[in-house]
Amino acid sequence: MAKAKKTKSGAWTCLVFIGRDNAGKRQYKRFTEYSKKEVEYQAAEYVRNHRKPNCADNMKFSAAAEDYVKAKENLLSPSTVRGYRGMLGTAFPFIGDMTLRELDSGNYIQRQINANAKRYSAKSIKNQFGMITAVMGYYGYTINKRSITLKPKEKHSIPVPTQQEAEKLMAVAHQDPAIECQMLLALTCSLRQSEIADLNVEDIEGSIVHVRGATVRGENGLIHKDTNKSLAGTRDVPMPKNLAQLMQERCRKVVHGKLFTLHPANVLKHLNKLEDANDIPHYTMHSLRHCFAATMHAHGVPDKYIMEMGGWSSSDVLKNVYEYTFADKARSEKARVDSYFDSKIKTQ
Repeated sequence: MAKAKKTKSGAWTCLVFIGRDNAGKRQYKRFTEYSKKEVEYQAAEYVRNHRKPNCADNMKFSAAAEDYVKAKENLLSPSTVRGYRGMLGTAFPFIGDMTLRELDSGNYIQRQINANAKRYSAKSIKNQFGMITAVMGYYGYTINKRSITLKPKEKHSIPVPTQQEAEKLMAVAHQDPAIECQMLLALTCSLRQSEIADLNVEDIEGSIVHVRGATVRGENGLIHKDTNKSLAGTRDVPMPKNLAQLMQERCRKVVHGKLFTLHPANVLKHLNKLEDANDIPHYTMHSLRHCFAATMHAHGVPDKYIMEMGGWSSSDVLKNVYEYTFADKARSEKARVDSYFDSKIKTQ
């Protein structure tokens, strides 16, 4: 329901959204009275009985979604645009050819979500519903989110190297010079793969790595972003002495420009090959970033400093996603407690 606002003259005014014109500009009808109750009543009556059909009523959802993405593509992140276009191709077979009026008046959105629940994760379903509500909202339709049931959240965790595996990875990293520095930047400085791929010679200053941007996948390949995933992502991270020496050597070889030119997909292939050669389970670069948080946490480093070094914007994100305990550390602690219990349990 539209809410009334008091004007400087003492009257109350209320705006009712009635759709968009052919140029996409939002259109409103204004009601003005000296009684707040009266003006809100008039607005509600208009919405109920007199509002003209939305000019987008007969637009198909697929066309509306495509127009929405085009209108926002310079404002949304490249990965979001790529994700939206991917959804348009596969995620909405049931509602794609339906009009916005049909979606606004029926239970078709719920039926699409229900069908997708068999194929997609809870996170993907949430993203798909987010796109549906964004498109509908752009054209003046309000979706009652409480009326839509989404797939329950799933417990999801990325495997993290044990302390022994992490130490082994650091010891054998030199076996593949193509990814040695990249591995160590993720494992000891918690840089994201996109941040590592974006590093230039100018970003290395002594033992400090300046994280200022990211290289991410766009619709037509890798593109540079001036901003990181979050404001906290822009940071200066101290490197271990030995890694700083390796990075200085790389800077001298590269001279200027990008420090790493290996495509992120190939970085993973190199990493998995190195792991196979040394009897280490497969981990990703993101796993190594998680391992950094686990290492800091295991060494008693306060969350505040882990957040600053890792580029996390809130402690909630850190605790919910990145606060790990090494599996082998957990087992040893449990064994220690079990010894205490055994000393107290009497047996015959």
